[in-house]
Amino acid sequence: MEIPGAQSAYRVLDILTEVSVNPRGSTAGEIARKVDVTAPTAHRLLKVLCDRGFTVQNESGKYVPGPQLRVLAGDGVDHATLNDIGQPLLAKLRDDASETVFLAVREGLQLTYLVVMTASHSVQMYGERGQQIPLHATSQGKVILAFLPPGVGERIIDQLELPRFTPSTITSAVELHETMYEVRRDGYALNLEERELGVRSVAAPVLDAAGNVVASVCVGGPIFRVTEEDLRGRLAELVTATAKAISAELLRRSDPGAQSTDRAAQ
Repeated sequence: MEIPGAQSAYRVLDILTEVSVNPRGSTAGEIARKVDVTAPTAHRLLKVLCDRGFTVQNESGKYVPGPQLRVLAGDGVDHATLNDIGQPLLAKLRDDASETVFLAVREGLQLTYLVVMTASHSVQMYGERGQQIPLHATSQGKVILAFLPPGVGERIIDQLELPRFTPSTITSAVELHETMYEVRRDGYALNLEERELGVRSVAAPVLDAAGNVVASVCVGGPIFRVTEEDLRGRLAELVTATAKAISAELLRRSDPGAQSTDRAAQ
């Protein structure tokens, strides 16, 4: 129920949300239709958001998230930095787990693989850097949704289409909301053949210096080699430890004092 007299504030927030979940860009007309406002109103409010850096227009004239929105969303960590920090830690995780590992980030309503390191098995979990996959049917996506700030993950879940990929796919927003509680309780998320038959995985959240989730670390493999007991035990411990190590390095690099000490020691 909207508070009387605050209609403009609600419309700004609706437009802000629409921009944030469509990082590839939307036109003013598309945004107007989605949030149910007139085109002139959408243009006026988008101009306000552009003036404050919450959105910008790309070369196609579409509105995409601006720098201020990315900071508030906890997406202020540069992907090159994540890649730099993650590479050696993920390589160790792959060797310790003997399965394929992933570092993924959320982009709007999709998940994008930032790093993929394959194991040496002839049959293994597959993925490519830059590949986009659904949030609701992956351990990586679910763990990011679960650890977003209160209300943000819930709002995103309510906008997902939730297509079915296998008989185990979660296709109900209510069930996905309930799963988020379990993920937050456990500290990791599982994927039990929810996107592909014969594949299981476990993922843990990577947090920035402010405690915002910015990525997820995942290990996955075929069901004949990876049991649910493995996921909840040994692999969950390895994935969680790696995610915490990446988070700790992000925190260290955000501390000017720590960086000065490192330089002095060199």
